[in-house]
Amino acid sequence: MRWEDICRRCSLCCYERTSFSDEVVINKSSPCRFLDVSTGLCSVYADRFRLCPECSKVTLWDAVAGDALPPGCAYIEWARRHHIRLRRDKRAVVEESL
Repeated sequence: MRWEDICRRCSLCCYERTSFSDEVVINKSSPCRFLDVSTGLCSVYADRFRLCPECSKVTLWDAVAGDALPPGCAYIEWARRHHIRLRRDKRAVVEESL
C-alpha cells in the first residue's frame, strides 16, 4: 500500500487550521483555493506542492507527532492501529512491539 492511499479524501487538511494544545480547530469557511468543496478533491493534485505554498505532504511524523491534523484523519488512525508511537528520548518514530 502506498502512503497516500491511506487518505480517505475527507479534505479537512485543505482548510485553515489552528492548533490549541490537544485540539485542532478547522475553519470550514476557509478552504484552499484549489479545493473543490463539492467533491472534496484538489483540482491541482499532481502539482499541489508547487502551486500552493500552504500545502505540505503528510508524513508519518505528522501522523504521530503533528498537531495540525484532525483526530479523525485516516493517517492518525492508521498510526494508532499499527501501534506507531513517538519515542521522545531520541525524537524518533518507532513501531511499538506488542
